[in-house]
Amino acid sequence: MGPWPPFPLASFPPGAPRSPQEPPGVTKLLQGVGLGIHQLASGSLRMRLLWLLVRDDGCMTHMRYPQMRRLRRTFAMAAAIAVYSLFCWGSVQFRVLEQTQAGAVLVAAVGLTGLILMGGSFAADIGRRVDTSILGVAQGVWANLALIATALLVTDVMRVMLLVTTLLSLQFFALHLRRQQVLWIASAGWITYSLVLAWRLNTGAVHDPRYEFLIWIGYTLALGAAVLISGEVAQLRTALTRRTRELEDTLERLHELAMRDDLTGLYNRRQLMEYLVRQKALADRDALGFTLCFVDLDHFKRVNDKFGHTRGDEVLKEFAEIAMKVVREEDFVARIGGEEFVMVLINASLNDAEMVANRLRQQTQVMAIDPSDLGFSVTASVGIAMYGGGEEIEQLLDRADAAMYAAKNQGRNRVIVATESETPGIPRATRHDLAS
Repeated sequence: MGPWPPFPLASFPPGAPRSPQEPPGVTKLLQGVGLGIHQLASGSLRMRLLWLLVRDDGCMTHMRYPQMRRLRRTFAMAAAIAVYSLFCWGSVQFRVLEQTQAGAVLVAAVGLTGLILMGGSFAADIGRRVDTSILGVAQGVWANLALIATALLVTDVMRVMLLVTTLLSLQFFALHLRRQQVLWIASAGWITYSLVLAWRLNTGAVHDPRYEFLIWIGYTLALGAAVLISGEVAQLRTALTRRTRELEDTLERLHELAMRDDLTGLYNRRQLMEYLVRQKALADRDALGFTLCFVDLDHFKRVNDKFGHTRGDEVLKEFAEIAMKVVREEDFVARIGGEEFVMVLINASLNDAEMVANRLRQQTQVMAIDPSDLGFSVTASVGIAMYGGGEEIEQLLDRADAAMYAAKNQGRNRVIVATESETPGIPRATRHDLAS
């Protein structure tokens, strides 16, 4: 058996006709198909960019990073179609592509399928209900079939280069798809390559079957190795994604714990201060006022002394549940220490806040502490202060705190409202005695 003849530029022997049934004008047809696909892809991309850059009022604005991320699928598909069309056009120019009617139809079919998939990418980018996983598999199958189909129409060196490119593309898709989906893409490519090669061998379109068979064997072995590697890559990506999600969940729980009081589950003092700063900014900017209720449970030390600290903790939890029930969903409740609580009522007047505070006080008074001592009850003293424009948070808290101690000074189990011009209160030196 003699050596195989080298074909550096074409897979056809010198002097052999490139196609026994080559119709006139096939070269122009292939060139037109390639340029047409390129123009359609570029035009579609320009329209997509223009659509994203125009606001509702019709004015142009600069593209921001989130918008760029939304375009990733459309960019990738448009770039793939443009590269494929330019490759086909260049192959025709250098006469390394079979210029037959079947080849022209194949190139046109590949380009049209790519445009359809780019439409799916467009729909996924603008948030329509498109399964991105299925779309990714379809794009992977298209990319591999386009490379394989074109590889069967070009010269030997170009064919090997395109087949190697399909192996590299599997590694890219392994970073975005599941292991099984990558296997589907590889299987579709190998089956297509095998069937088309068998058809060409049967029709006599291949001039050196031994060389083509050797390429098929090498591609099959390389594809198997690439599938194994891409499978490992996909598995590592899946594990990394899962661990990243677990880490994010852990960080979210830690953040939630840092915001909450361990005993009652209400927000803590630090979160209260951050919340008040935000509400102050909203009130100063949008005139969305808020009212603050400072609550302290009267003689709570007696609960711990008589029934124990365990029952005292349970009473605090029950009171927190009552506080959450008497306020609205948009309001804010925090425990700032011991038996002291703060309620922030959004867009509530002083009369509204007084009604909420009295409802809280009444439900607290009827709360059962111990079935064996029905005469023992817990009461609450509440001080109310409405935020005044430009007022500092510390001043607002001080006014509500002073109103609460005024309620204790007047006999406890009552609600006192602090006006903007006058702060009812008592000397700070005596507040500790009243709280006991």
